[in-house]
Amino acid sequence: MVAKKKKPDLHKDHQQNQTKPKDQFEALHQVAFWGLAALLFFPPYFRGLFFAPEQEKALIFTTLVFWLAFLWRWLQNDHKFLRGPLDWFALALPVVYIISSFTAVNKGLAIDEVVKNILYFLTYWSASRLIRNQEDIHKLLHVIYISAIGVALAGMATAMEIIHIKDGFNVSHVGGFISSTFQYHNALAAYLGAVVLIGFYLWNYSMQRQHNELAGLTNLTGQKAYTTMSRINPLGYLYACGNFLLLAVLLGSKSRGGLLVFGLVFVIYLLGTENKRKIVTLLLIGFLGVISNIVINKFITLAQDKQYDIAWLWVLGGLLIAISGQIFITMLERHVISRWSGNPRKYIISFTAIIIVTLLVAGVWLTGKPQVLEKATSFEYLWTAYQRLYYMESSIDMIQERPLIGWGGGGWKEAYESYLSYRYTTREAHSYPFQVGVETGIVGMITVIGIWLSFLLLVIRQYRESKDNPLRRQLVWLFGVTFLMIGGHALIDFDLSLSALALVLWSIFGIAAALAYPAGIVERKKQMNLNYAPLGVSTIVMLLIMICSAFLAQAASFANQASTYFRTNKPVAGVEYLEKAKAYNPFNSNHRISLSQAYMGQGEKTKALEEAKSAANLSRYNFGPRINYVQIAFAAGNNELATSELEKTLELAPNNIETYEQYAINYLNFGINELTAGNKDIARAYLNKAVAVTGLITRQANSLNDIDKKMWSGPLLEVNDKIRLITGQANYCLGNFNESQERLQQAHQTNNNYVKTQALLWLALIEEKNGNLTEHKNLIDQANSLNPELTNNFSALKNIPVL
Repeated sequence: MVAKKKKPDLHKDHQQNQTKPKDQFEALHQVAFWGLAALLFFPPYFRGLFFAPEQEKALIFTTLVFWLAFLWRWLQNDHKFLRGPLDWFALALPVVYIISSFTAVNKGLAIDEVVKNILYFLTYWSASRLIRNQEDIHKLLHVIYISAIGVALAGMATAMEIIHIKDGFNVSHVGGFISSTFQYHNALAAYLGAVVLIGFYLWNYSMQRQHNELAGLTNLTGQKAYTTMSRINPLGYLYACGNFLLLAVLLGSKSRGGLLVFGLVFVIYLLGTENKRKIVTLLLIGFLGVISNIVINKFITLAQDKQYDIAWLWVLGGLLIAISGQIFITMLERHVISRWSGNPRKYIISFTAIIIVTLLVAGVWLTGKPQVLEKATSFEYLWTAYQRLYYMESSIDMIQERPLIGWGGGGWKEAYESYLSYRYTTREAHSYPFQVGVETGIVGMITVIGIWLSFLLLVIRQYRESKDNPLRRQLVWLFGVTFLMIGGHALIDFDLSLSALALVLWSIFGIAAALAYPAGIVERKKQMNLNYAPLGVSTIVMLLIMICSAFLAQAASFANQASTYFRTNKPVAGVEYLEKAKAYNPFNSNHRISLSQAYMGQGEKTKALEEAKSAANLSRYNFGPRINYVQIAFAAGNNELATSELEKTLELAPNNIETYEQYAINYLNFGINELTAGNKDIARAYLNKAVAVTGLITRQANSLNDIDKKMWSGPLLEVNDKIRLITGQANYCLGNFNESQERLQQAHQTNNNYVKTQALLWLALIEEKNGNLTEHKNLIDQANSLNPELTNNFSALKNIPVL
């Protein structure tokens, strides 16, 4: 019978760390380890690492960290690249994205997703190999924790206008809310919710360590100062203050989904903690939660009123109260709870009593405020939740069309508008598994499920095996609840599209894997049999990744420089840099759209058409590149090509009114162009197409059911003032003056000055045709008072022929 392998005791490992022989490659390990720490610390400050250029730069850095970690393990004579199911599934995800990119509907976006998923795997692998003991784990947890406190303070500073972060603090109809460096309050809530759990683990660990030291369970130095510091436990106060700030900004994010998931996960976190820690954790979270809620609401109100000094005083007061709470908890634990160690029933009874009292107080409070329940269950309050169900429905439709390997990375944002049952705008699927399913098909979804299940099974197994090691058990439980916080919210939002948050999750995966498969220092004599093949292969692959990432990042830099040149009226230099951007990243359709417009501005019609066509082919399901191709073709004088491409736009975004506006205005322009050229039959056909757009809108609107209309987000699908103006203009060119006048008079009622002025000018044309010169002059005067520049073009309008 084979003896069961005993898991390492991380607490003992921490104690014995000083007596172990030093790793001769310690310096290499430290460089790689703190490189990984930097990767976890800085990304939140780069807009949550949401945008491709920042992700590409992060991948270059991560690749270097990975190679150093690989070299360190190789020098330890550890040549095993994959160690368990989690490793295999983690590697499978970027591989699946690479495979799906070959058939992607937008290869530029697909490459961006490949970059992200390679970034995640390299981070996971580096964390899983660089972690050696509990001390290493705590270092990384502290890095994440301190970074999050910085994010929380940045959000507050933005509200105070000390610093400026775009969308870092916003005010909506429900009041102000904080998004900080993530620029998206729901993602911020998921991030801070996860780090709050880490914060309470670190707080609990410091309290337990204090108790152990005072009880003589750890090696004491015998120095009085050390004993005094153990009694004071300054770390406990720092964690209490840090947790107060994190909770305050978490509540200040006003993310309903984030707070709901956090509440549920925190209950799970309490269930997994030991009985003694349940009580003190519940007391502290309850205390800090109440104080944080009061302080942050007052803080946001004062920030909106520009009373910044008073707002900071409220935060300072909250910190002082948090310190007072820590003093109370410390005294309670030392003089009351610690005396129950021989009677665990007291812990359970006290915990249960606190829960019952809390529920009774909450029940009484809700009974006196029935409007709270009414609001929480109303359609308006749950509207965003209903929306996510429709996003999932659209995702399922897209997966069914391409079930095996999906649409490729970025497939959702490229093609989702073709699958809408009603109008909404979101470039993310708002559910990570469904977005992966759209992008990589069933294969990708199975891979993600495999990653998540492998991790959970790993956590469950380690939790069960750590019955005799409560410190290790709490660490394992922390990994599980952190995953539930981030992963649970990612089921209903696009948190993991922000790489800063995804990196925290993947690092937790890696730390858990390191805990499950510890790798000790290999004796020097074993290092004589080094195999150079793995190092050579890894070096080549990492160089390729770094070079490709550098090319992509440089392409974005060239495009930004081109934009600067165009803004400063240097079009030649702008085109030169756009060409460089295209050369470095030939799959990005945006570079080619900009190039097509720049070439057309320079009169190079052939080049403009080539670039516009390439952009449309690279982004076949996107309305923007297609309508750009239409406009470039029209400007190049190729009306036949323009009209054939214009007809394709209706199926790309059938519920977007802008589609119909562009359809109508372009057919109007085609018609006027042909009319001026003397091609009356062709002109009539085009102008009739412009007039017929009202029927297309009505038909699509009639296909919507009541739920679609209720869930509608954005401009309604109806004949609006722009459409009335265009159809009025088209009817004028067709010689249908009565219909034209009716439409133009309707358009004239708008609040849009441009549309109003145009309507007045075209009505003046009709009055002039009818011989009503007095009314004609009156209309011209009205138009001139609104927009003199447009009115100056009236003579050009008079030259437009009429059928």
